[in-house]
Amino acid sequence: MKIVLIGDSSVGKSALVYRFIHNQLPSEAKATVGISFFKQRLVDEDTGEEYALQIWDTAGQEKFQSVSTHHYRAADGALLVFDISNEHSFQSLDKWLAELRENTDPNVVVALVGTKVDLGHRRAVPPERAQAYAKSNGLLYAETSSYWDRSQGSSRDAAAGVERVFLRLLRAVVQQQRDLGRNPSMLDISSYREANRGVSLSDDSGRGQRGKGCDC
Repeated sequence: MKIVLIGDSSVGKSALVYRFIHNQLPSEAKATVGISFFKQRLVDEDTGEEYALQIWDTAGQEKFQSVSTHHYRAADGALLVFDISNEHSFQSLDKWLAELRENTDPNVVVALVGTKVDLGHRRAVPPERAQAYAKSNGLLYAETSSYWDRSQGSSRDAAAGVERVFLRLLRAVVQQQRDLGRNPSMLDISSYREANRGVSLSDDSGRGQRGKGCDC
């Protein structure tokens, strides 16, 4: 199952992926260069089914838009990410959603994700506004934070919150595939390889494997 992350630079896309894969934040908060590609397996504990995810994270800066075709190709689901403390990142959603829909199957499942809820005192986008946007565009909606404070021992809560975002998207993709008469078990690495031939990325098997890109 291929999941892509899109949104402006510095909204926390890479932090979401690192928290999900490694249960930690990136060591350096630098903008992602090109594409970072990760593999992870996720078990739906309600059904006992396990799915192989290919998670693609790319920079939100305009100069990297040339990678968008490969980034979107054969995506089953997408996380459309904005920073709740950054009004501009919310205003950019229309652009990102239009680009996503131009380059993906019409049936791609999209979840709108508001990040950095730990910065609630700086919130610029009310949850009601984000929820209304998601509803009007047929998107799932969630808010989360990849940040954790060692002194408060909240690492587990942060990891669980981020995992719930990915799990909710996975379940929606699986249900849609079934509604379309497709077999969700086919959403594995073989379909990724076929759809993304010619893309120069690491394809090593294993948990949390990473393609090219910086630690951000």
